[in-house]
Amino acid sequence: MQDCLQRARKTINEVDAQMAELFEKRMEAVRQVLAYKKEHNLPILDAAREQAVIEKGCARIQDPVLKPYYEELLVKQMELSRRYQKTLLDEAWEKSREI
Repeated sequence: MQDCLQRARKTINEVDAQMAELFEKRMEAVRQVLAYKKEHNLPILDAAREQAVIEKGCARIQDPVLKPYYEELLVKQMELSRRYQKTLLDEAWEKSREI
């Protein structure tokens, strides 16, 4: 039984490491999206796009029991992405005031 627990924990650790790498990759893409939005005077929030991403993501989940949990993860991820974009905008604004 202990061996089974250790294998499960090892898998969790491996997945967490992959998720950390993918998170950084995703947030870099979020930064690039913000640059485009700034250049084209677009708002940070694109509710239709976020809903489409959530629906597409949830469609990838095969286990119906897990779908609401994955949806919650995606919603939180979108919130973090918007917060990161706002932070980047605020920092750029502060730097422009220093000049």
